Amino acid sequence: MRFSMKTEYGVRAVLELAGHAGRGALQSSEIARRQGIPGPFLDQVLMILRRAGFITSTRGPHGGHELARSAEEIRLDQVIDCLEGNGAKSRQPDGAQPGDSRVLAHVTEKAEDAARDVFASHTLADCLRLRRLEPRVFHGIFHAVPDKPRGS
Repeated sequence: MRFSMKTEYGVRAVLELAGHAGRGALQSSEIARRQGIPGPFLDQVLMILRRAGFITSTRGPHGGHELARSAEEIRLDQVIDCLEGNGAKSRQPDGAQPGDSRVLAHVTEKAEDAARDVFASHTLADCLRLRRLEPRVFHGIFHAVPDKPRGS
């Protein structure tokens, strides 16, 4: 599943705010620096999140941004929908698709529904816990077999 840069940056920004919860507001320049996000683009994303009620903003030299609710109350799918604008599905009706493309559209819709369920099952607090986990290393299921000596 692919997301726009707006969504990528928005999720990173709210996770930064969630990780800073309880320690005051964060200025957008600090979020941009920590997350490597271009400042002007981040400001646009933060405005969308503020209008949607995910964050609050305070002006002034000691101002900044904070989550409007606790990280346990904000689901990942809500943030994604806000930034992607996915309130309603924008697919063609099945009858408008030629031949076997309807099959692919049906399977794609099922995959998107499954992904949506996964995003809906994770809050920002869950994502913070995942962020702290040790990276998993895949060692593989196959092991090298020693070469047989020649002539055996």
